[in-house]
Order: sequence, then C-alpha cells, then structure tokens
Amino acid sequence: MDNNYWVLYASHDEPKYLKDAGGGQRAQREASLRYVSSHRNALDIGSNIGQWTRPLAKIFDNVICFEPNPNFRECFSRNINEPNVILHPYALSSHEHTAEQGKTDTHLNHKVGDTNPRDGDIECRSLDSFNLTEIDYVKIDIDGFEIPLLEGARETLTRNSPVINIEMKRAKRPVITRRATAILNDLGYQYVKTTKSDEIWIKS
Repeated sequence: MDNNYWVLYASHDEPKYLKDAGGGQRAQREASLRYVSSHRNALDIGSNIGQWTRPLAKIFDNVICFEPNPNFRECFSRNINEPNVILHPYALSSHEHTAEQGKTDTHLNHKVGDTNPRDGDIECRSLDSFNLTEIDYVKIDIDGFEIPLLEGARETLTRNSPVINIEMKRAKRPVITRRATAILNDLGYQYVKTTKSDEIWIKS
C-alpha cells in the first residue's frame, strides 16, 4: 500500500510496519507542488524513512535523497524500491567535514543522527559539491540544520531556482528561522504560504 511504511521510533530498537504511516504530511506536499511547473528532478533533504520520497517519485523524473541517520536509511531501504530514486548517506552542510552521531556538532548546531544512532560518524557535504542541474523542487526537513544547508546550497539554488518546501518551526527556533529567511531573501526567494509548519518559497 502507498501509505504503509516501516517506521522507527526512539523507544524501539527495530523498525515497525505501520499502515497509513505516510499520510500525515500530504497537505504540505500537495500545497507546495501546486507551484511546480516542471517535473525533472526533485531533492528530498532529510528523507527520513521515505514518506515524501515515494509520492515524489511518482511525479518527478528523478528524486535525489539525503539522509544521514543509518537507522532511518534502513527503513528507507525497506520502503523505497522505485528505480528513479537515489539515496545519499550525507548530512548537508556548508562544507565537507565529519560529525559524530548523537553528539551536538558545533557547526551544525544540532544533534546529528540522534534517533538511536549506531556506530560511526556522519559525513557532511555541501549541496553545491554535487553540481546538480535541472532541479525543480526541494523539500527540506532537517530540524535546525537549515543555516549550514542553505549556506552550502547557494550556487545550486541560484542555478536552478527550484520551488522550496522547508519546515520552519518559527516559534521553537526563532533565531535559526530568521537567519534562514534572510538567506532565502538574499537568494531572491519570496515567501508564499505556510501549511502547518512547512513554508513554501519561490523565486520572485
């Protein structure tokens, strides 16, 4: 079923298979996709277990995903078998470096892979280092990691001008969201609307 997923909770050591686990963010996704006019490549940044990836893969030619947490990637591999999906095991930042799982990275300013992390470090790269083209849509859900991501994505966003759906918890993270807004404005983006905690931004 399209909405059935293997999911991972912090209190569980093993993934659980749940029915209709992918329907909770449908409103945000559908609201932002209305502004997309071309459907070549989409980015799913903070792919988690693939709740956005599966429906995006039905719409776009390719979906390029980024998920640094190995536990989430394990669920993702069970949930997603679409041939037009690529999954990268990196956290996106402003530059290439390594962050320890479950520890607060001073550059990232949040805990990396903090849902039952397993052994190993998190490799961080900038989005610009991938030299991606023909990107029409970007979904971002990375829990306080927005600033380094956007700083490392300036060239990509300038070159491609994709529609952006970004989770912005303004009441919870006022400083981070103000800085993220400033970067988006500097890149020529204009705020459109908010659906729940997700904001839609398009090039003005």
